[in-house]
Amino acid sequence: MPAPGPEALAVDLYDAYLPALSAGSHRLVVQQSLTYSDAGGAAKAHHYYRDETFLVRGPRFFLDESDIHARYPAPGATGDFNRHIPNIVLRKRALPWERELSLTGTARAPWMALFLLSEAEFQAQGGEAAVQTLAPETLFTANRRSADGTVLFPSLEPEPDKEAGQQRVSVIDLDRALAAALCPSADDLSRLAHVRQVEMGDKPRAAMHGAGEFPVICARRLPAAGAHLALLVSLEGWEELIEARLPEGPARLRFVLLARWGFTHDPDFAHSFPGLARRLSLDLLRSPAPPGLPASAAGLLATGHTPMAYRRAEGGAGLGWYRGPFAPAPVAPLPLDAIDHADAALILAPEDGSLTLSYAAAWQLGRLMALASPGFLAATRAFISDNAGPREVAFRLDTYMRTHLAAIRREWSAPAPAPGDDAAPPDSLHAVLRMAGWLRGLLRLDGVPFPYLVAGEPLLPAASLRFFHVDANWLLALATGALSLSGTATGEGARAGLPLRRLLSRLIERCEAGPMAEPDPPGDLLDRPCTGFLLRATLVSDWPGLETQVETAPAGARLQRLERLAPDVLLGLAEGRIARVTLKEPPEGLAFRLAPPREGVPEPDARGLFSPLARLTAEQALGLARPGLAGADPLSAAAFAAGALSSGSIQSYVWEIPR
Repeated sequence: MPAPGPEALAVDLYDAYLPALSAGSHRLVVQQSLTYSDAGGAAKAHHYYRDETFLVRGPRFFLDESDIHARYPAPGATGDFNRHIPNIVLRKRALPWERELSLTGTARAPWMALFLLSEAEFQAQGGEAAVQTLAPETLFTANRRSADGTVLFPSLEPEPDKEAGQQRVSVIDLDRALAAALCPSADDLSRLAHVRQVEMGDKPRAAMHGAGEFPVICARRLPAAGAHLALLVSLEGWEELIEARLPEGPARLRFVLLARWGFTHDPDFAHSFPGLARRLSLDLLRSPAPPGLPASAAGLLATGHTPMAYRRAEGGAGLGWYRGPFAPAPVAPLPLDAIDHADAALILAPEDGSLTLSYAAAWQLGRLMALASPGFLAATRAFISDNAGPREVAFRLDTYMRTHLAAIRREWSAPAPAPGDDAAPPDSLHAVLRMAGWLRGLLRLDGVPFPYLVAGEPLLPAASLRFFHVDANWLLALATGALSLSGTATGEGARAGLPLRRLLSRLIERCEAGPMAEPDPPGDLLDRPCTGFLLRATLVSDWPGLETQVETAPAGARLQRLERLAPDVLLGLAEGRIARVTLKEPPEGLAFRLAPPREGVPEPDARGLFSPLARLTAEQALGLARPGLAGADPLSAAAFAAGALSSGSIQSYVWEIPR
């Protein structure tokens, strides 16, 4: 059950992150002067001069989706966003300051701004017809006007970029009066962007730029009730608009459109992190049984199985049951040590003749994944040259790693080699390491298609958190299928040695220990309890940096995997038994809210427009202190962000596991 009570989350705020060189064209001028005396003793001078231009490349006309970390409110969201400030969180810490605007009397300002339009305003501009996709060179005209003279372009100079001709730019034409209202002043512009630095330890695996440093661009407008469109636009070439000195001319202005999304402000609908977290449905990973279902089928549903149609080898259709590697309760080990082929893993129920396809599907999937991995195939062929079954292959790998452990430890301690051709046949040592590393990822379910993990919507409905135990039998079948490519034969040493379950465990235990690996590890990895959870919710998609902490029993067990499998699905795997999952609103995604109205502090106007500098100045005059800003500039971008940041929400969920 969720534990009540939001708590504050730590985040460091910075006004800006300025790159050493801004994007665009630069000149490097070098001059050397030599003074000497001629034959008559007169002083002479000679000057050597060199003038070179170079281009610092950076985004100018478009942003890749990978440059955007999150948007708030989220795209398509409907909720109560009263006094919330829309914003966009980017991944590259210096991106808003990579280009330099020619502004007078102000600190370095970002070159982009977030405009907020109501749906009615957007339609008044022409709706989708106002958005065009053009070649960048169409923006470079001598008179800065469209062919019909009705649209004014930004004042831009072309850059000597050889790839510019391959690009396309999205633009939007806005009425002059609307653009002037939405565009921040020079002073406000620098206060509507800042950088947040957060810890990255509890986040899903993702590619982030910098050590958890995220730039944030805020709009200077609050949403009213109804639908809205947020536009991230470039202000490069619009210095006259920013400084309110735009000359008379065309009634519409053309802006480069970097990103856009829509959302709806509905005061009757709660769309917030704590609200969504509290509404999560908690259960084990299993499908509900409809009324009137036979006891045998209801029992299979209760154990996490899903009914599936299948076709028999002789051509007839039948009903089978499938469950992936995640089960709602611990699963006892199978009496089989190794599976020679997929059909050997079929389980027939004598009561009703139904088939359980789980382990047969896992075996076949392991074989297919091995065939699809050129690196693993090349390593297997380099290490195994004769007919060898799964147990024989695992036995030889275990023997090799134990015998050559010193060389393997040195290899693991050395720097990683440069990427090469994965299909090239490696030597025996590197073949063993590649095979063991690939098998380790396989037993952590890396690359396993999602339908094999969760076989149907009823198992993981929307807005749900489902707990499970990992079925080691399924993992064993998966690995056996992958190792079946070399044949079926098993030598005398393998038959008399350890079972396949322990051999695979020993391989993975050595890989995880790395340079500290032991010659004879316990080999009980597949026998240890392993549990996990699946979270399917807009919490995952709308807060990409969702922070997740897992407590286990016994305490301190290792978190094996925390990863987004889909935009709205988060997977967590941990050794031991999960006792509690805690979801934290990510600091880089905390909402901005204007404080409640206070006497003496200017409120947004009738259109929702406000001035950050005016509010900060009034608050300073009233002596309104901001926690954590002692000694900082009270009129800075960080000061505005600190005052508007909401406190983060933390929700905990307890899994009562039967003993």
